[in-house]
Amino acid sequence: KQWYQRRVAITAGGVPDTAKGSYYANTLGDTTTDDQYLKDTFPEMYSDNVWPSEDLPELEPAFKNMSHIQVGVGYMICELFDKYLRGLTNGLHSAGHFLDMLKKGTACKGRLLHYFPAPPAANKSEDGLCGWHLDHGGITILTCPLYLDLEGNEIPAPSDCGLHIKHPSDGSIVKVTIPADCLVVQLGESFQYLSGGHLRATAHCVKSSKTPDITRETLACFMDWLPEETMKLPEYTRPYAEVVHTPFLPEGVPDLEGRMKGVKHYRDFYSNTFKAYHSEN
Repeated sequence: KQWYQRRVAITAGGVPDTAKGSYYANTLGDTTTDDQYLKDTFPEMYSDNVWPSEDLPELEPAFKNMSHIQVGVGYMICELFDKYLRGLTNGLHSAGHFLDMLKKGTACKGRLLHYFPAPPAANKSEDGLCGWHLDHGGITILTCPLYLDLEGNEIPAPSDCGLHIKHPSDGSIVKVTIPADCLVVQLGESFQYLSGGHLRATAHCVKSSKTPDITRETLACFMDWLPEETMKLPEYTRPYAEVVHTPFLPEGVPDLEGRMKGVKHYRDFYSNTFKAYHSEN
């Protein structure tokens, strides 16, 4: 995994995302498999980590230390979900089911995000830094964002930007304020599906600030299932139409039902989602 910035459309509308640069690394180990087939078939999940040891030696330990905390929080949250679902379903949900699934996954991706200073045009849309979307994997853990001026000095968080979500009850846009000593946990659509619709993913975006010449920094940790994990509804599932429905789905965001067509394993869903969101420009 390594740093990249390229023109990739992450919305169904095909708008190129050049607002940020990203550095990816697997948070569970620099090498997760020696199986060349897996590396060739799922490079985004099984590629070896690449660190800028000469240019920025402090990045690797800082990245690993923070992501280790995020992974631990993810496991704790998943344990709570298992307990909640077991109670909700009167024992039909197996104790520790999702925690065991998550711990089997070796493709836990850390993504260091650097949002470039936003041009004035970015402020014309509510999702100027990161377009509306839903995470597709298991659990996402986000740090509090850090805002810097062009000299690298930390500045107070602007009041007019940051993470925003679509409220599932009425579709209103709600700003999510993350305290400096807190983490935010988001669920992915695969978790929504595998829980039979009892747990829900949330549409979100990142709004840019009208304050000029500032950058936004954060670290996201994406905890996924094994590619060969079976995408099967539980016996306690809600009706299928409810499971794949996303209330107040933002315009241009591909619906879950369409991306579940023909899916047997998580890798199929991952592939369908990647094709729906991304196109080279």
